[in-house]
Amino acid sequence: MSLTRDEPAPFTMTDRARPLIVALVALLAGLALTAYIAGNEAAELHQRERSAVTAQAGQVRARLESEVNSAAHLSLGLVSFIAANPDFDRASFDRVAERMLAYGRHLRNISVAPDNVVREVYPLAGNERAIGLNYLDTPSQRDAVVQMMKSRRFVLAGPLELVQGGVGLINRFPVYLPARNGQPERYWGLVAVVLRFDSLLEASGLLPERGDLRYALRGRDGLGAAGEVFHGDAALFDQTPVLVDVVLPDNARWQLAAVPAGGWQNGYGSARVLGIWGAGAAVSLAIAALLYLRQLQLRRLQMRDAELSLAASVIDSLNEAIMVTDARGRVVTVNPAFSALTGIDESAASGRPASAVVSCPYSEESRREFADQLERDGYWRGELDDQRASGESYPKSLSIYPVREPGGRIAHYVHSFADISERREAERKIHHLAHHDMLTGLPNRLSLQLRMEQVMAHARRHSTLFAVLMIDMDHFKDINDTLGHHVGDALLVEVGKRLQRCVRQSDVVARLGGDEFVVLVTDMVTTLTAAAVAEKIVAALSAPYAVEAYQLHSTPSVGIGVFPNDGETVDDLLRNVDSAMYHAKAAGRNNYQFFNDSMSANASERLTLQSSLHQAIAKRQFVLHYQPQIETGSGRLMGVEVLVRWEHPERGLVPPNKFIPIAEESDLIIRLGEWILQEACRQLSVWRAMGLQMRIAVNLSARQLRSKNLLRQVKDVVLKYDLKPGDLELEITESVAMEDADNTLRMLAQLRELGLELAIDDFGTGYSSLSHLKLMPLQRLKIDRSFVKDIENDPDDAAICAATISLAHNLGLTVIAEGVETDAQYAFLGNLGCECVQGFLFSKPLPAAELEAWIAARTAGASVTSSL
Repeated sequence: MSLTRDEPAPFTMTDRARPLIVALVALLAGLALTAYIAGNEAAELHQRERSAVTAQAGQVRARLESEVNSAAHLSLGLVSFIAANPDFDRASFDRVAERMLAYGRHLRNISVAPDNVVREVYPLAGNERAIGLNYLDTPSQRDAVVQMMKSRRFVLAGPLELVQGGVGLINRFPVYLPARNGQPERYWGLVAVVLRFDSLLEASGLLPERGDLRYALRGRDGLGAAGEVFHGDAALFDQTPVLVDVVLPDNARWQLAAVPAGGWQNGYGSARVLGIWGAGAAVSLAIAALLYLRQLQLRRLQMRDAELSLAASVIDSLNEAIMVTDARGRVVTVNPAFSALTGIDESAASGRPASAVVSCPYSEESRREFADQLERDGYWRGELDDQRASGESYPKSLSIYPVREPGGRIAHYVHSFADISERREAERKIHHLAHHDMLTGLPNRLSLQLRMEQVMAHARRHSTLFAVLMIDMDHFKDINDTLGHHVGDALLVEVGKRLQRCVRQSDVVARLGGDEFVVLVTDMVTTLTAAAVAEKIVAALSAPYAVEAYQLHSTPSVGIGVFPNDGETVDDLLRNVDSAMYHAKAAGRNNYQFFNDSMSANASERLTLQSSLHQAIAKRQFVLHYQPQIETGSGRLMGVEVLVRWEHPERGLVPPNKFIPIAEESDLIIRLGEWILQEACRQLSVWRAMGLQMRIAVNLSARQLRSKNLLRQVKDVVLKYDLKPGDLELEITESVAMEDADNTLRMLAQLRELGLELAIDDFGTGYSSLSHLKLMPLQRLKIDRSFVKDIENDPDDAAICAATISLAHNLGLTVIAEGVETDAQYAFLGNLGCECVQGFLFSKPLPAAELEAWIAARTAGASVTSSL
């Protein structure tokens, strides 16, 4: 038997090479893994650097958007104010603009441009060059304004060089006046709000420049990436910067570029990458594979952590409250601003339904509407009222954005909101300013017109009446001119309070301006209701006013118009009521008058005369007439009273009772009175040169007596015409003397020191206080013609004249009686001891030349009688 042994199979070349191949593969795999890890590490270093830059740029972007949007939203209040009150005056504009500047952090100035021409700027100091700027004629600003007019929306311009100097960002808002009284909506002009560009950059963190990052901004005029670079180095946009869009109002955009100050780092030269290369070459294939798998996993985790960290830092740095919910509406997380605003911390909010934590727009009733808007616009935005944990209510501006998964399904909702209490309060105050009087707090003219339109519509539907009462305070301007506007303002406030106490809660009390008030008496069945209210108003407003140390007296003149009889539109009714009010003034003041058709004609004539009166004073269309005053004992000419006449080029001679009341209601009486005083004294000097010796008496109005220039005017004529004591007499009426008697007493004493004689005119027609009358430095008392007319037949008139003459003599005064027309009146007054008389018995008022002829004839007649 033979033994045989099978030989082992020879090693193949493949088997031999397997360890080397495995080793080589392991080595190559290890080197490849090492290279991969090193490359990833270098890229991750670069990515972390970009993420940090992105986070900082995001914070700057958020602050820029917040600051610009805040200024833009605040400016909408001024647009609302102008739309409601297009005829505003400079004082109203300054008050509203001042309030806006107080709320706006970066506002440099605010201007309004009716018809695109700058008319008002606040503050004016430093911005004077902007006044009169026509935007459409300014090439640098024309395109932006044309764009605004076409779009009817906000337009951002700049930053640009301002006309008044400096660099500013301009927010422009078009103003459209709403349709009213049958007129269509129309373009009024624009509001331009200039922001301090340097201040805006500083608040956003761009100034001063930080050492670790460099920034640049482009997108001048809100054009985004297509716009010019207006801040920083334009070359930054070529250095692979982090680019962030800054979204401004109405989708205007800037683009912010950010790069490290020293440029981007090269990750391949870092010690960590070099270490990875050394370690990767030394490890085995298994360790290299494990490290490779581990590195991949680590890289994914690191990238996710970086993303989450970036998102969390951005959310935590925002000033607005952020709440993130899941798709079912349960709170996932909130940021610190949320807790600060609501008073609810993250632990108390997490896991709860959002609607149980804060106010949300997707209740069961409104969920469908919320979903539709989200689908249509991609977000939900609105304003809601909410409540803090303390129970305090506040309004908020809320935006909700969905976060979708790659498949499009909504995974989360981001709620972003902020407290808008200050903005709401500013808007409320501006609205109140537009509709209420600043002094009294009553509705103003605009509010009154709106209310009248509502009351008219109600009256038409229900066939009822309502009355409009216009109240003007008599002689109010005298109080203002004499005691100062602060005293007049205090009186007006009290008038408003008294008016409110005279009417029902359903009635309306408004102030038109100055001393004019309007009362609406609604739901009347008969006009007797309006008369009753008018009587209450006259009684209430006639009572004395205690203001500071003064006891003031001012009475009302009330005009009444009834809808629909006296006007079927607001303008017609107010115009007719105004006529009735002036009729009440003409009827003696301190009364009320209902409108009638004749008043409209009188009002038209009144306006015509008032317009002509201005020209008459300028063109010297007035002449003086003189009425002799005769001594009763001797029949000798003692003096003359000066009376003014208007020689109208078309109407002829206009009597003083037609134009003097109109002049007395304004400062025209002061100009006219100054001319009368000058002309009368000039004529006296002419007569004195002719050898005629007489006293000349000039009447003073209430406004003249309270004028600060009266003493100067009198001193000038005394010196100019060398008047001696007794040459000039000034007459004031009894009612004027008793108005503000203390000040009148001081003024009369100063006039008396100049050598003038003083007389009380129309005595008996007013309400004199004897305690004041006896203190006044008077020389003469004049009895009104109304008591002289029937002195022979009426025992009462005779008794009044006798008592008046006796009173005057007891006070050391001489007496002149006016309106003497018969010999019997002349004799009766002489018997009572009246020293002097004037009237048609002797002569009517005559021009200077005719008076000279009258004196000459009287002198010649006396000479003939004496010779006989």
